[in-house]
Amino acid sequence: MQAHVTAADGREGVARSGVKPRANPSVMICMDPPRYGFADLPADEHVKAFRVLVSVFSVADTRRRETYCKGTCGHAWHNLPPR
Repeated sequence: MQAHVTAADGREGVARSGVKPRANPSVMICMDPPRYGFADLPADEHVKAFRVLVSVFSVADTRRRETYCKGTCGHAWHNLPPR
């Protein structure tokens, strides 16, 4: 929830994740506001949920890093040296 995921982040993350847009985790994260509760999904959905969540959090973190945190961020994870 700290990533402040938006429905747009969800759509972009799902597109990058390789998980079908109609899969339960994809639909949940693309809702406005996003629905959480992935642990309650059937076990065979957990890998899909993980892939969706990692992808969506990457999109949301990048968006926040480029807007909210740009130049003034004190978050250690936003100030890592380039790879």
